[in-house]
Amino acid sequence: MGRRWAKRGSRPFVYTRSQHQKRLNVFGWVDPVQGSHGITKWISGNTDGFIQVLRKIIYRFKGKTIDLWVDNARWHKGTRVEVFIVEHSFFHIHYLPPYHPELNYHPGLRIDWRLRTSDMGKQLLHIGEL
Repeated sequence: MGRRWAKRGSRPFVYTRSQHQKRLNVFGWVDPVQGSHGITKWISGNTDGFIQVLRKIIYRFKGKTIDLWVDNARWHKGTRVEVFIVEHSFFHIHYLPPYHPELNYHPGLRIDWRLRTSDMGKQLLHIGEL
């Protein structure tokens, strides 16, 4: 994401590294206390990908209670997710309200330097806003 100058009324052409308009689906998490983070590419936004990320989070934080806040995407809910949570009693999922802009971007949030400077980070984050 980024900005580009163009004459009024014209549409700028932005070169990307994308592969012929293929969609990129990404699941990610951030630990604001320790400053760690993780990101996983997946074929599509679905329950299989979400549960895979939950497994990675559990592996990363073995032996700790985990609280995860997610939006109301359909793959964050459902029978399979509920069964997964029941099997892992230390894992708690909290759902954000449908629309709360004050819960989105926070200008004071410190973004890890490694994420900002990685190719994926540059594509996901607009460096000028960090």
